[in-house]
Amino acid sequence: MATGSIEIIKMLKEIAEKEVNSATEALADAMKVADEAQSKYDMLVEYQKDYGKNLKKSLETGIGAQAYQNFHSFFSKLDQAVKGQLEMLETAKRHVQLQKRHWKESQRKKLSYEVLEQRQDTRQTKQLLKKDQQLMDEFAMRVGRKAQSNIEKR
Repeated sequence: MATGSIEIIKMLKEIAEKEVNSATEALADAMKVADEAQSKYDMLVEYQKDYGKNLKKSLETGIGAQAYQNFHSFFSKLDQAVKGQLEMLETAKRHVQLQKRHWKESQRKKLSYEVLEQRQDTRQTKQLLKKDQQLMDEFAMRVGRKAQSNIEKR
């Protein structure tokens, strides 16, 4: 490969590294959002359980129709909030999976360029060694000829 090809591979590798960094940040952000959504969901479910226990205690001790209606209305709204938060959690989890796929793809691309770069470096090293060997052989031949020439002159 020509020197231009080497530079292109290095440039593509650098771009791929930037993509990996960007994908890593996006994945971290998505995971943070998912964790927050999970925490909010867990909190709402716990609150829903506690509120249900309070309703049960109130029903056992006796509760007025208006208070029961208020409990029921609030419980219904709380149930809607739990369902809404569950939808947000599921969306956040899907986004995490999407970002994981994107990160893996960008990582794979970066590794591909690294392999190409390593192959090019190996190829270049072999060419240099071959050239060095040719120079050494040529030098040895000259030295040998010169020595032979000196022997013949005596």
